[in-house]
Amino acid sequence: MIFIDESIRDSLGYMCVGFVYCKESPDEVINDAIARAGLKPGVDEYKSGYRMANSGSRHELRDSMYQIVRERCKLGLYIAPVSERPVLRSSVVDIVEKIIRCNELALPHRVFVDEGILGHGEPNDGIEVKFDCDSRRIPGIQLADFAAYHCSYLLKCNLAAKSKKILIDEVPHPLSGEEVDLDWMIRADFRRHFFVEQRNVEEIARDDWFFKLAGYGAFFSPELSPQVMSAAEETFESMYFGCIW
Repeated sequence: MIFIDESIRDSLGYMCVGFVYCKESPDEVINDAIARAGLKPGVDEYKSGYRMANSGSRHELRDSMYQIVRERCKLGLYIAPVSERPVLRSSVVDIVEKIIRCNELALPHRVFVDEGILGHGEPNDGIEVKFDCDSRRIPGIQLADFAAYHCSYLLKCNLAAKSKKILIDEVPHPLSGEEVDLDWMIRADFRRHFFVEQRNVEEIARDDWFFKLAGYGAFFSPELSPQVMSAAEETFESMYFGCIW
């Protein structure tokens, strides 16, 4: 199943749509994370737009969502101009069909789209799309919210040429006690979880560990401005799977 949500950056003129694939329903593990954070499943939820300051429960839930995405999900994304928002459903259906086909995902396939994504779209046979999903009742949408926001943040940092610094306090960790750029850390954590081309790792020579993401897990609207298109391709054209520590 695939869950879909978007992150809109009006000031930068683009939207990032997140596509999160799960082999099995993530409902139970997400609701457990919400309960462990002292919140109520079905009432409370993870939302990237919530203020995290002075909220230990929200921080704990965010960290749990991060772990769920890393352990259980494959990711895709679509970058489009904000002007595409009124017809975004059509693009979402087109991209989800490409993700399913290019990555040879099984059919029939169920797809859940967050409420607020506008327009009209009719999927091909074998793909069942449910629009206007309430993310409290379809918890997997919360994973798509998380993915869309963080992928959008990676692109934002590229466009702005700056990133927030964070202190790595996890022990053990190769960078424990050091300050690193947040976007670098997100990319390092997410890079192996995107849909990418299939390669025979036994045939990879030297440091040729770049895996193509564009066309498999990353898609870009032709209507993007030249500046955003260039940054999107630079950020998501491929992912490096080699050692970075």
